[in-house]
Amino acid sequence: MTRPLLDELDRRLIGALHLAPRATWDDIGAILSADASTLKRRFDRLHEARMVRAIGQADWGMHSTAMPVHVLLDITGETPLAVLDRLRTLPHLQLLAQISGDYPLYAVVHAPSEAATSEAIDRMFSISGVRRVNALPALSTLRRGITWDPQFLTDTERADLLKLTGARPEGTATATPPAKLLSEAERTVVAQLMRDSRASSASIARTAGLAPSTAHRVVRRVLDERWVKPRLEVVSEWLGFQTPFILRLRVAPGETPDVMHRIDQLPQTRLAAHVASDMSVLCTGLVTDRSALAAFIDNELAKISGILAVSVDVMLAEPRRYWLDRDRTSGLGEFHAPALL
Repeated sequence: MTRPLLDELDRRLIGALHLAPRATWDDIGAILSADASTLKRRFDRLHEARMVRAIGQADWGMHSTAMPVHVLLDITGETPLAVLDRLRTLPHLQLLAQISGDYPLYAVVHAPSEAATSEAIDRMFSISGVRRVNALPALSTLRRGITWDPQFLTDTERADLLKLTGARPEGTATATPPAKLLSEAERTVVAQLMRDSRASSASIARTAGLAPSTAHRVVRRVLDERWVKPRLEVVSEWLGFQTPFILRLRVAPGETPDVMHRIDQLPQTRLAAHVASDMSVLCTGLVTDRSALAAFIDNELAKISGILAVSVDVMLAEPRRYWLDRDRTSGLGEFHAPALL
């Protein structure tokens, strides 16, 4: 796969789709002062090059009654990448990464239930080369990757796009099921939008065998209820963001909510979770290079009161993020969408 060459309009288009993944080409064109057909051609080219993909982030309660578990793995007698490749065969793995530091591997397990979570973690011990598994159950999660913004737009363009989408704060994630059981049509639409969040009501109607009016109504409800939130995934390295990182923070008692709220405001972060551990806040993020990471720690993180200690690891390889396989050379691969309950 040939890595696409990007110009300024490509980058601004990607920035716009991060903020409004389902916006029409006409609406994006009006905000970016660009031709709608040109934007569509640009997106199609980037999609065919496996650089971008519009998927849907399902509400946790749609596919699980349990919270995620962040897992650090120590290994022995094997290379980290060899063990990482074996871990791919396990179910319910939302993220896989090789990291620096004492634990060379990091994973996120999000199984349909607590019992399935225990089984998934238990199976990690059977993987050849795994010596120790340190499971950090998430107690709450405030920020997730859907809100990350590469900062390619002006403040006015960003405000116009957020106004267009009627964006609401992400809020604390919970594994709470919908108040009422979903109909078969609603489940079908949720599954379709998870795989392609830019799919039109008409295309969903054709694929799912629904009447066009029914598809339009159900798509609108699924999006309004936020059962699925459109999300743009990219090969971030091709955009110049070469250094994903993971932080574990020891926070003073009682300061966790404020620390997580402050982290949520930083553009470099992708996730902030309160976990059951002596290092009680886990954060992941993405910056251009290691010098930018140093500046982030010294200039941004250092301003947040209540942090007593910081552990910093660089993600050396991230072959799966948010259920989506990815490779720095070949681009985005298979989407392992979680099954609906």
